[in-house]
Amino acid sequence: MAKIELHPDYEQRRRIMELVMAAGKILLENGAEVFRVEQTMTIMARSFHLREFNVYVLTNGIFASAGTAEISEVRNVPTRTTHLGRVDAVNTLSRRIAAGELSLDEAEQCLADILQMPGITARSQVLASGLGSACFAILFGGTLVDFAVAFAAGALLGWFMLGCSQRHISAMLQRMMGSALISAVCVAFSAVLPGAAHSYSIIGTLMVLTPGVAFTMGIRDFVKGDYLSGTIRMMDALLVAACIACGVGLTMALIGWMGGVPV
Repeated sequence: MAKIELHPDYEQRRRIMELVMAAGKILLENGAEVFRVEQTMTIMARSFHLREFNVYVLTNGIFASAGTAEISEVRNVPTRTTHLGRVDAVNTLSRRIAAGELSLDEAEQCLADILQMPGITARSQVLASGLGSACFAILFGGTLVDFAVAFAAGALLGWFMLGCSQRHISAMLQRMMGSALISAVCVAFSAVLPGAAHSYSIIGTLMVLTPGVAFTMGIRDFVKGDYLSGTIRMMDALLVAACIACGVGLTMALIGWMGGVPV
């Protein structure tokens, strides 16, 4: 069992606070629910005997104080992604801290290791996008030809989204341009491939863009009583869905107006 100070001095309290805030930020920016972030941070602070710890978490920010507000911290979380491996690693770290297995030094080192965990490679992301799109096309009733078209469109979409992320293009604009791109590609394939129905390949590829995680997290936040965070997530999901609809609708209308493939 690691030795944990029952009455940490000011410098140790400051380090504990930094550890807890860093853990909360990792959770929030990698797809964890608001209530999970608050719960994990509270457990870690209590386990290290950080007195009078209070935390309030929103979808893009963390506010915390300890020791009758002698230590106060704010963390901005402007970007959110999904890396459940990091979420699981931080949860495991909090359980080990609660069990008294780690000292403060060891916990700081473990958290630094979690930050270095590699994400999904670009090649794997493109392949997953293509395969997921193709499987959804079959699920919605498409043929093997639609499977192939959706795979090609999905892989192209994955490559396109990676390029947009590297150029820091806003998520809303990414979805709108991505949905317009795959609509044009699927219609083009359906015009040259016999038996290809662009509707199946389009809807299959669009499933990669749908904000399912944000919508689900919003509902879970509502259930847990975090109405503000739930509203933010739900609004984000609805705006993304609207951008996808605009991208597809405008592209299909333009193709119809130009006298292309009937839509």
